[in-house]
Amino acid sequence: MKNIFGILICILLLGCEKDFDIEVASTAPKLIVEAYISNQSPQYTYVILGKTVDYFNPVFQSIPVKNAQVSITEGSIVANNIVWNSTTTRNLIELTNPALPRVFANGFYIDPLAITNPSQALVGKVGKYYKLDIVSDNNSHIGITNLPDTVKLDSVSYGFPFINEDNNLQCRITSNYKDPDTLGNTYFYYWRNNENRNIFGWPGLFKSRAPGRDDIKNGEYIRITHPQGINYNDTITYMLTSVNRNTHNFWDSYNEARNNNGPFSTPVVLQNYISGKNVIGCFMGLSVSERTIITRP
Repeated sequence: MKNIFGILICILLLGCEKDFDIEVASTAPKLIVEAYISNQSPQYTYVILGKTVDYFNPVFQSIPVKNAQVSITEGSIVANNIVWNSTTTRNLIELTNPALPRVFANGFYIDPLAITNPSQALVGKVGKYYKLDIVSDNNSHIGITNLPDTVKLDSVSYGFPFINEDNNLQCRITSNYKDPDTLGNTYFYYWRNNENRNIFGWPGLFKSRAPGRDDIKNGEYIRITHPQGINYNDTITYMLTSVNRNTHNFWDSYNEARNNNGPFSTPVVLQNYISGKNVIGCFMGLSVSERTIITRP
C-alpha cells in the first residue's frame, strides 16, 4: 500500500536532528499499523503491519511484519464504558493479496470469511466500537475505534466542464449532504471509477482534500465540488465516509509530515492512536454512504 510507505518514510525523517554536528542516533524499529473497518464489503476491512528499520539500514525488504496474531472484537457503550463482547472476536489471517505491492506479500491480514464466505465476513456496524489486538515479537498492541453515525448523501452530480492539459473534455463531481446538528463530525471523500475499479483498498480510491470538518459549518447543508477532473462516459461510485476525529487527525498529521521539506525542516508530529511499545499508526472506522452516477456528455 502506498500510504504505509509514506508513513514509514515520515517516521524516519522526523527523527533527524537539524544540527549537522550532532550524530543521528539509531532508533528502535517501530511497528506500523494501518487498519480499517467499515460498514461496506469485506475488502474495506483489513490490517496491514509493517516495521521501520534503523535510519542507516537500506534493507527495506524486511518491512512487512509476518506471523502476527491479529484479532478484532466488537463492543458497545454501557453506562459510559465500552463493554467488549468476546463472542464477536474475529481472528484475522495473513494473506497474500495480488492487488498489493509485491513488498507486502506478507503483513496483510483479513477475516478468512472474506475469502470463503464473503456474506458472513467481518464488516463494521454503525454505532459500535471495535478493538484491534495485535501480538508481534512478544509485544501486545491495542487500537480502538468506532463507526460514527452515517451521514446520508442527498445527491451526487457532475458538471463544470473544462478542457484539461491533455486537451480532453472533463467535468467535476459535486456532492450534497446535510451535516448533523452536533459539533465534531468529520469526513473523508472518496470515489471509484474506471481507472481504479480493480485497485484494492482505501488508498486505491481517488480522494479529495476538501475540508472535512464541521467546525465552521456545523449543522448546515453542505455542497462540495471537488477540483479533480473526471472523464465523461465513466461510472463513478462516490463515498461520503464519516470518521472519528482521531482518524481525521492521524491523516492530517501524516499529510503534513509527508509534505514536510525534508529532515532539516521544522519537525511535524505524526499522531499515534495505537497503544503498546514502539508502535505508531491508527485503527480507522469508516461509516459510508455512497451513490453511483454515470457521467454523460
